[in-house]
Amino acid sequence: MITSDNARPVPALVARDISKAFVSGQIRTTVLDRLSLEVMAGEMTLISGPSGCGKSTLLSILSGLQSVDAGVVHALGERINDMDKRALERFRLHHTGFVFQGFNLFPALTAYEQVALPLDYLGLHRGVARERAEAALAEVGMASRMHLRPMELSGGEKQRVAIARALAKEPALLFADEPTSALDADNGQMVIDMLHHIARRHGTTVLCVSHDPRLIGHADRLLTMEDGRILEDRRATRTVDATLATESR
Repeated sequence: MITSDNARPVPALVARDISKAFVSGQIRTTVLDRLSLEVMAGEMTLISGPSGCGKSTLLSILSGLQSVDAGVVHALGERINDMDKRALERFRLHHTGFVFQGFNLFPALTAYEQVALPLDYLGLHRGVARERAEAALAEVGMASRMHLRPMELSGGEKQRVAIARALAKEPALLFADEPTSALDADNGQMVIDMLHHIARRHGTTVLCVSHDPRLIGHADRLLTMEDGRILEDRRATRTVDATLATESR
């Protein structure tokens, strides 16, 4: 967990008075309206709310995929909305991982190659990259399937490969956009457990956007959005026994 000099936790993500609107013809639609937020390091934070409330736009802005119209965004202490395109790409490469609803896998690559590819961009020695990729695939239960291509994998297996790809980079920040919406109940639960496990075991800051109510019981914090604003900010309640059971899976 990131700490300041006096050992107090420091937010991994900070948004101050951010606004975002989209224009189509003569129509201007405000998506985020002077929203402020801090996301603490090493926690799993869930953003929930109805379709169109701005939660996916907020995730994109905090991860540097979209710019703001107004306001300031800091990630890991750096003001990312002041970065030029090259600096922002470098920041995302070295510090962030992404898990998307549609998996975003390359059809021609094996599961191992999917995970190893971003490690090449990091400039890691081939042996180190192989070790990281294999360890990440093993952690998500895909060691025996690493030589298969996406067409040979189920939806749940594809999402596990996507999680391994993000995990192998050892990111400080992991962003997940509707990671369970394309999965059945069993595979969705497995993905939820993995995201929770990553935050706990690796100290990764996990920020997840989802409609899935099952995520609530696994999140450290629940943010409920509506009309571009945060309506509710609360800590999700979990019993000690439930937490231990989840972490032992």
